Amino acid sequence: MSLLQAGKIITDTIQELCLIRNLSSRGVMADIFAPIEEGTSLQIEFKAGVRVKGIVRWVEDGRAGIEFEDDIDIHELLAPNKARMTPRAPRLSIDGTAKIMLEDDQVHVQVIDISQGGMKVAEHSELEVGEDIVVEIEGLPVRASVVRWIRDGQAGISFNRVMPLDQVAFWAARQGIEGGDEPLASDC
Repeated sequence: MSLLQAGKIITDTIQELCLIRNLSSRGVMADIFAPIEEGTSLQIEFKAGVRVKGIVRWVEDGRAGIEFEDDIDIHELLAPNKARMTPRAPRLSIDGTAKIMLEDDQVHVQVIDISQGGMKVAEHSELEVGEDIVVEIEGLPVRASVVRWIRDGQAGISFNRVMPLDQVAFWAARQGIEGGDEPLASDC
């Protein structure tokens, strides 16, 4: 099945975004944005949040063929729980900072994770739900954004314009974002 969907590759040492191009019950072909070796064991996370274990069988011209450990049900993979979960862009856990411009003030916040559409940060006392802000992260374009939620010491920020997948993926690859800190979920 042809498919153009953002995904996330997770190994013992890295996490990176990918663009899933083809999907079958046995595997995927994906555009990759950071080096990965043939024979690497990994998990691939789909937009619905489901992770599947696999192994890299080939790498060529910025693409990789990944064979699943077990056959999967494509329909369940793409719409788990009868599509009750709203698909969202894959998130990369990061340990970095961002500068946020609030009207006439600037604050620095700790970034917890990032996706094409937004980021989660450690809550800052000056942030308010519904507030229009401007986010600046070194190496990424400045983004007009909105604070969507604040709870449990964290804040969710939504970018007004989604960033292109390759832009976030190449940025993440340059940051050397590690994947070992995320818990591994069960296969579909």
